[in-house]
Amino acid sequence: MKIGRNDPCYCGSGKKYKKCCIDKDLQFVDSAKFAGFKQVDADFSPRRYYTGRLAELNGRLQAEGRSETLDADLMDLSGDLLEDLESGRLHAFTRYGEGFRPTERRLLEALANRIWSGLVLGGFEEQDALRPLLAFASAALAEGIGEETKIAGAVLTTDETGGLKDWKLTPAAENAADSESGASDGEEAGFEFLVEAGASGA
Repeated sequence: MKIGRNDPCYCGSGKKYKKCCIDKDLQFVDSAKFAGFKQVDADFSPRRYYTGRLAELNGRLQAEGRSETLDADLMDLSGDLLEDLESGRLHAFTRYGEGFRPTERRLLEALANRIWSGLVLGGFEEQDALRPLLAFASAALAEGIGEETKIAGAVLTTDETGGLKDWKLTPAAENAADSESGASDGEEAGFEFLVEAGASGA
């Protein structure tokens, strides 16, 4: 994929390539997995692939609850996401089709890390948060998160059973004091999830 200086940047920031990532020496690692999917399905894109996987796993988690098989599938998702994010294969524009915008990639990375810490490290709070986190990620990525407003994270409200009741994106300005988290050179900090229990009864 050849990109011109005046083309939109591949990262999805909305800026021109020459004003954004031209000086970054990002080495894209090719993906035999994605190439194979593209040969089988001409409409394949990394975005469709991962939003489909998230929707399927979310449906299973909401309907069936946790199981060893589902936990293994969630771990596979987490590992695949982290590998594909690190390699640059999930940038907004890829040779395999549409990927994810910067805020969406931060969300995916945070989700993958939370899945990993909940299932591998066994934190009970993390395990309890899997249902609303997966439901949120599935809904938000299906809807798409634009780059018009800088997003720091999301507040997720759960019902009495721990399912996702509502969610709201948190603009970065609300967390200005927290923005000293080590992000540099215009890079955004991680994507913060705040899970709150909703009021019961009403």
